[in-house]
Amino acid sequence: MSDSTTQVLTPDELKNRLVAVFDSVVNVQHEWPECGIWLDLENASVALQMHDYGDLSVTVTLSDSGWLVMTEVAPVSAVHNTAELNETLLRLGMMLPLVSIGIADIAGESHYVIYGQLFPDCKLEALSAEVQACADAALDVAGLLQEQQAA
Repeated sequence: MSDSTTQVLTPDELKNRLVAVFDSVVNVQHEWPECGIWLDLENASVALQMHDYGDLSVTVTLSDSGWLVMTEVAPVSAVHNTAELNETLLRLGMMLPLVSIGIADIAGESHYVIYGQLFPDCKLEALSAEVQACADAALDVAGLLQEQQAA
């Protein structure tokens, strides 16, 4: 979108954009990594199982405000020293291109997540790049978490 107003997507527009993403992945258009894909129109989302990233799950959701790409890294409860990890992640965050690190509630439990956001009318190439950036960052942060847990 070119201005700051939020465009309201009709149900058909929402469906068409989600189906376009699904078709793009299935037909290997653009630079999608090898993955399994599930389309969930009821929740306005696409779930990807990223084979090139150890079967990492990435969820892509569409709303009037835009695309949200998100993947879980680890439950907060699994971290021995959350204060140390949080400081490390805050310092690392600026070095992870196109993504952010946060904590989200998933199934009633707090999890570290990697996420990125795009305008609802972005190109599929941009969405594909965001998915890959989230997957790359998730693996980087998971590696950092393993190092911290081993120390």
